[in-house]
Amino acid sequence: MTSPTRFETISTIERFGSLREEWERLWVRVGGGFGQDFEFCLHALRDIAIPEGAQLHCIVAWKGNRLVLVWPLVRYRELFWRAIRPLAPDGSVCTNVLAEEGPEYRELVDSAWRMLSEQGGFDLLTLPRVRTGSLLFDHVSRCSTVERAEASEIAIVRSRLRGDWDSFRQSLPAKQRKELDTWKRRLDREGKVSMYVADLRDSASTSLIDDLFLWKQQWAEKTGKKGTFFSPNFHSFLVGLLKDTAASGRFPLFVLAMNGRPIAVNLVAVEARTVHGVQAAFDVEYGKFTPGAVLLEYVLKWAFESGRDFDFGAGGGKYKAVWAQDSSYSSTDFRISTSQWGRFAFLLSDLRRWYRSRSLNNPRTKPLAVHGDPLRSELEP
Repeated sequence: MTSPTRFETISTIERFGSLREEWERLWVRVGGGFGQDFEFCLHALRDIAIPEGAQLHCIVAWKGNRLVLVWPLVRYRELFWRAIRPLAPDGSVCTNVLAEEGPEYRELVDSAWRMLSEQGGFDLLTLPRVRTGSLLFDHVSRCSTVERAEASEIAIVRSRLRGDWDSFRQSLPAKQRKELDTWKRRLDREGKVSMYVADLRDSASTSLIDDLFLWKQQWAEKTGKKGTFFSPNFHSFLVGLLKDTAASGRFPLFVLAMNGRPIAVNLVAVEARTVHGVQAAFDVEYGKFTPGAVLLEYVLKWAFESGRDFDFGAGGGKYKAVWAQDSSYSSTDFRISTSQWGRFAFLLSDLRRWYRSRSLNNPRTKPLAVHGDPLRSELEP
């Protein structure tokens, strides 16, 4: 006799922690994404969500004693509004439901979506990077209260379709190949160049994480970029995750060193079939040698030779299109109102955008500085 499916919503970190073994088994069975990894979610909960006042809202399903679905979410406040978003450090992580594959997959995801929709008690739902073609995308795109939906193309190197590395590299445009070779020669003339994966269990390697944040901060100040990556909580999250032996091998940090001194780093997440770019940075003192581009080629070759695709993640960059050779997939950032009060939040947001546009177009009106807050979606200009 087939066991009935039993759903529950987990709201305590103690109950969450008790899922570790079953969660890991499910993740391995279905080849889950790095954002669905238990350790990744646990650190996001402990180091970011809880310190920022969010509450766990994790939907799970069981078949007997077998965990068959996990959808980790959190409840939080956006000013006067109650909101739900995925349990993740930021909005760069793909949103999906971790569920047992097979004939009951659709029923499991359908039930999880229906359960979330019917639970109520929140006004706004944010679901970043929902992949086009996924079952979750079908549900969300049919929702009648989608207020914001911004699609983007994510560049990806599909190694399994490209043959060997040398042939793939030779297929790049001649200009880009020549530039890469030139950058390598310039670095070699400066001293001994080495590239490797850092052993973050070694206390001496901990400084590499600080280098990543320092170099990224310098780049952000130069380009006027801002984001949650520079918060103390995100720093705690990343340090904790990278030094967690339970996550060993899943989040390698690649290093390019000059005469033993690190001058560029590249952090990736490794899945069964894909390597994802997470963060990269370089020492501005060596910027003219483009060490980041040289290290990226090393990382891509490593992913390629392991038989995995390389997903560049969200964000622009001509270099991504060059490497991917126009290979990409679509994902969409969704913002949904789930109550009349939630709808009012978007009406206010639209009104403010209209007022800002009017002020900017009026030469007699000095534009008002608008500081970021939760009412203004990241999907808005």
